[in-house]
Amino acid sequence: MDKIFLVGIGGAGMSRLALLFKGSGYEVLGSDIRESEYTEILKLNNIKVFIGHSEAHIDKSISLLVYSSAVKETNPEVSKAKKLGIKVLKRGEALASVVNKFNNIIISGTHGKTTTTSIIGHILKKQGYRVNVYVGGRDNEFDEFYSNPDFFVVESDESDGSFLFFNPRYLVITNIDKDHLNHYDGSFEKLKNAFSILVEKSNRAVVCGLDKNAIDVVRNSKNKTLFYGVSNFKAENIEYLLNGTKFDLVYDNGKKMKVFSPLFGDKNVLNVLASLLVLREAGIPIETSVKHLRSFVPPSRRMEIKKNGDFILVDDHADHPTEIEATLSALRKHFPGKRLIAVFQPHRYSRMKLLGKKVAEPFSFADEVVVTEIFPAFEKPIENITGKGIANYVKEKYPDKNVYFASSNFDAAKRVNSILKKGDMVVLLGPGDIGELSELIFLKGDV
Repeated sequence: MDKIFLVGIGGAGMSRLALLFKGSGYEVLGSDIRESEYTEILKLNNIKVFIGHSEAHIDKSISLLVYSSAVKETNPEVSKAKKLGIKVLKRGEALASVVNKFNNIIISGTHGKTTTTSIIGHILKKQGYRVNVYVGGRDNEFDEFYSNPDFFVVESDESDGSFLFFNPRYLVITNIDKDHLNHYDGSFEKLKNAFSILVEKSNRAVVCGLDKNAIDVVRNSKNKTLFYGVSNFKAENIEYLLNGTKFDLVYDNGKKMKVFSPLFGDKNVLNVLASLLVLREAGIPIETSVKHLRSFVPPSRRMEIKKNGDFILVDDHADHPTEIEATLSALRKHFPGKRLIAVFQPHRYSRMKLLGKKVAEPFSFADEVVVTEIFPAFEKPIENITGKGIANYVKEKYPDKNVYFASSNFDAAKRVNSILKKGDMVVLLGPGDIGELSELIFLKGDV
């Protein structure tokens, strides 16, 4: 049996790759710098995890070493593998080497990938297909991987260019925004060009017809392209409910079908449309997809309601202004009249430097705002880029709002508890460890 070693195995994406290799019949082991919920899951699946990196972990019994984008090539395990002549791949390339062998659906775009990937995987699973789903967020529905799947559904990653390793049978482009530009020398045009290359590698593409940048990258494509959100595949008469969204699906020259989605907001209406359309291209009737959509449970930290009693607590991954605005505006529509307290953990110094004062714009939808210190995600601090500075941006943009800075998650929870009232809604925002606050926030409580 071939043995695969994963460096950075405790990350969300790498841990799922470890489970994928395990399900495909390989012996899997790996290392990370700290314990996490993901390393615990791996251990329960009989995957050996070393805490800390050492060249002593690597020997000639290993046939492949895979490392995450957070790991440098100077890592001692990566260096030792190269010295021994062991094949070394980055995460995206290793994943694609497996996925490209199967009937695949590749989800790309700046926002909405995790939810769209999960919807598609859920519907295929409910219909009885053997489906492998590789998704960036935590999703307990897809912990099992098959060695011979009927479908392989993948959330791809444009941030490091690794999505170009895929050869998509079916490609979805949800949208293209000015994010993750570090890999592209700060050039948005280079990012768009990468999407264009991916489109040309695909058999057919399903694209959001409301996103100008997505339209641009497929404008000259010779491959089959279908659009959703406009004309012949769109939503009308949207109703924003306390438990989800209802709308009329308009398709096939004026046909209409009632759809219920257990998701919130307009962005998730588009994610549903993308899923229904690409699944129809893959052979799943719309009626079947709509039926199975009703039982869908959103992935962790995607507008996830964690507490719903005297107050509502929503946990969400959003950190880019476009995502934050989509989340807060959606909650305003579904829960009108509630006082909304937004708790924002900025993510990465480099991203906050690039966004500048733009990061403050979406907080027009919040009544009270708490900003924590920046979650570094392995980055080193950048001079004058701080959480307090971001709180000042929000206050400067909206001087009539109460805006607070909290130097830690603990202090953020204390601040929320001090202002929280019965009937309020608290929204945790950011992909870092801000979700920990859900256990620290109580109505009239103390931490």
